[in-house]
Amino acid sequence: MLARLVAVGGAAAVVVGFAAAPASADGMTVAAYNPSSALVGTQIDINGSGLSTVTSVAFPGGATAGPVSPPTATDVLVVVPAGAQSGAVTVGDGTNSAAGPSFTVLPALALAASKTSVTYPGTVTLTATLTSGGAGVANQPVTLQSHPTGSSTWSNGPSATTDANGQAKFTVKPVATTVYQAVYTATTTYGGATSSALTLTQHPQVTFALPANEPILTKVSVKGAVRPAQTGTVALEQHLKGAWHTVAHGKLTSAGHYAFTIKLPSKGTYTYRVRRAADAHQAGNVSPTMKVLGIDRTLKQGMSGADVKALQKRLVALHYDLGKVSGSFDFDTFHAVVAFEKIQRLTRDGVVGVKAWKALASPRVPHLKHPLKGVSAVEVDLTHQVVYYAVNAKIVRILDSSTGGGYYYTGSDGTTQRAVTPTGHFSVKYKVNGWVKSKLGVLYRPAYFNYDGYAIHGEPEVPSYPASHGCVRITVPAMDRMYSKLTTGMSVWIYRS
Repeated sequence: MLARLVAVGGAAAVVVGFAAAPASADGMTVAAYNPSSALVGTQIDINGSGLSTVTSVAFPGGATAGPVSPPTATDVLVVVPAGAQSGAVTVGDGTNSAAGPSFTVLPALALAASKTSVTYPGTVTLTATLTSGGAGVANQPVTLQSHPTGSSTWSNGPSATTDANGQAKFTVKPVATTVYQAVYTATTTYGGATSSALTLTQHPQVTFALPANEPILTKVSVKGAVRPAQTGTVALEQHLKGAWHTVAHGKLTSAGHYAFTIKLPSKGTYTYRVRRAADAHQAGNVSPTMKVLGIDRTLKQGMSGADVKALQKRLVALHYDLGKVSGSFDFDTFHAVVAFEKIQRLTRDGVVGVKAWKALASPRVPHLKHPLKGVSAVEVDLTHQVVYYAVNAKIVRILDSSTGGGYYYTGSDGTTQRAVTPTGHFSVKYKVNGWVKSKLGVLYRPAYFNYDGYAIHGEPEVPSYPASHGCVRITVPAMDRMYSKLTTGMSVWIYRS
């Protein structure tokens, strides 16, 4: 007689064909199992004939078990023991025995995630654990499958081999909300298994750029992007009276970029964020919260207030030498503003009006002509009348300066000379820590970059235009901040940009 059984493990089906075992000498036979496949620890019913004397049941893999209750002539109830493997099950009574058809031992397969919600481009570790009777099954291949939400078609992903604990790990970076499952294909030792489905909710990354300060009643550009790139809309939200309110909608480009134009109605601080709503493919998300200060006055030396402090913080962030952020528009702030105006090609008056505020929001960024990695150096830009102090090829301080005025004067030797700052590559030769009086004037803490008397030095008067006899003037407070940094041997580059 030929029988046919179907063993189901998770989503996989194993069809087992067998011939009925011949009867033993006393007529003991095993014909089938109910169920024909099961997990370790599951009770099954062995069906056959002449089974009333059965005292032991042996599974492949060396695992044995006894009946859970007195057997009958046609049934033996037994629990699948730890260590059992797929194959023919043998029953016996110490004298006679009979082998049945193949029985399928099913493993358990579970899938867990290090987190179930992730913001792009974050990664998640998925751990598939294959066990039999609570013990890990090692050295077995497990495949990760996935499909995006809204679909039911599984796609095969990477495969990994289980370790000594029965675990296989996968690192994923979802670009949409995705459903995952782990699949173990049936072998001769164990039947197939599929884990429960697990959903990873993906949130897009929403970036947002907003100027720190803007004049009121003028157009302000709000820009950002959604990643991964997608189409659709985003909403600009403003925080008012303790709650967020939508104030504008913007359309995403094919590259995922967006832009808004707003106007600040009056002075004060405004708080915004951008929201990308959830859709069929992913969850929603919001950008970081950004603040902008609405400015309604022109700032100049002698003023003070929150807007002056905002100005100072912005100048420091842009690496302009300023000293202390105090909220008072002082001498140092004036020269930091002048240095900024020089580079932005604005009127060099030290006054912060609408044009200066706009430039502060989106400034020209200067670059070194002679970046030197691993060391500190100085560059003097004669065209813009500024000094750059650089560390490891990056500008860390920008100082207001005044160099050779180009006029003619009578030198200390009685000859007519022209007030020109030499160009080229120099180095700090020596320094004097104090006031130095010469026939051409007084120098504060000079750092000489050649032996002809040219130096970077402090000076009470630093006009916004070239005015020196050839030295590089910076303010006295600036020289106090720079003196220790101008080390002997330091490179000094002087050029016209």
